[in-house]
Amino acid sequence: MKLPIVCEQIEGPHPLGDSDRMNAFTSTLRNLGYNLENCATRLGSFPRLGVNFWDEMHPQWVPNPQDPVDALIALFIDEKPLPVDPLRTLTSTSFVDTACEMGVLQLQDGALHPKLSLFPIAGLYIVTDRKARNTAVNQVMWLWGESYLLAGLVNRAPRRRAIDLGTGSGVHALLASRHCQTVTAGDVSPRALEFGRFNAELNGRTNVEFRLSDLLNDIPGTTDLLITNVPYAPDSAAKAGDNFWSGGLDGWDLTKRVVAALPQRLEDGGVLHMNSLYPNDPGTTIRDHFDRWIDGGIGRYEVLDHTWAIPTYEDALSERPYEGDKSAWRFGVVSVRRAALGRGYWREQNKRGAFFRADGSCSVVADHDLLAP
Repeated sequence: MKLPIVCEQIEGPHPLGDSDRMNAFTSTLRNLGYNLENCATRLGSFPRLGVNFWDEMHPQWVPNPQDPVDALIALFIDEKPLPVDPLRTLTSTSFVDTACEMGVLQLQDGALHPKLSLFPIAGLYIVTDRKARNTAVNQVMWLWGESYLLAGLVNRAPRRRAIDLGTGSGVHALLASRHCQTVTAGDVSPRALEFGRFNAELNGRTNVEFRLSDLLNDIPGTTDLLITNVPYAPDSAAKAGDNFWSGGLDGWDLTKRVVAALPQRLEDGGVLHMNSLYPNDPGTTIRDHFDRWIDGGIGRYEVLDHTWAIPTYEDALSERPYEGDKSAWRFGVVSVRRAALGRGYWREQNKRGAFFRADGSCSVVADHDLLAP
């Protein structure tokens, strides 16, 4: 199902330089119950990808305008204008003024119009571009279900340094900042870094450095936690990384560069969590590709494969989407750890088909020690 296309010069969010006002804004969201659990109660949860935030997945839902959670979902996620006075009553005049000053909302003719989207995720609030494909800007990715899948599967053990590649809104870097000493977040898009820095300020996270970088090219050093949701869709209309979805002609261009860098960049005991589409040719597997890309082969690593078959995959964004054989394609998270003594394994996980609970929380963590053979 294709997303609608617009052409709008939408500015990114504006940091206020006033931590008290931004803290008050997020405190209001929390106090009103704008969190993942309450959103799941309203919209329902999807066993694979979390809450049904995409309106196509909850067509029967009708918001109650008197309920603050419903009003916030309608405004910030379903992108429906709301009269300003009722929202001021549900929140406060200060909340509305702050949202407008930050560039998230716009007041026009007595109604608030969403300029950007704002999502709850694991106790954080993340601002992104809206979901319709916007040809006038290099969009920052809306929080689709894959963002919640990767966020839920990452093992949140304490770490020295995390690197987040293709950071976009900064969501995975900011989640990592809560259990890592430092985080480096890279993206080729200056607009993405603008959003990432804003979201760091909005959530009071100070240990994340945002860098303009083509994957690891301008990020020095090693890491014990590598997280990435790089563009992965096979796309004949755009080069890999030109937008948030294109992985090049075969979809592998960025993914294989990340995997090939593991021997030099991932420390002993370090873990990669990679969210991606794996467009395998018929008769091949994800492991076949990893074996070709990684120095010495993937057999020296411990791999937890949280992916599932998606022969019905449809690209909602590319102008010329892939139309060939998708019978061997898979989607999900692959988690890779250096194996002790070089003896690794590849283990497929969660064949039961459900990752999320009814409250929207993830029921699975990629724990190599718990799930080892």
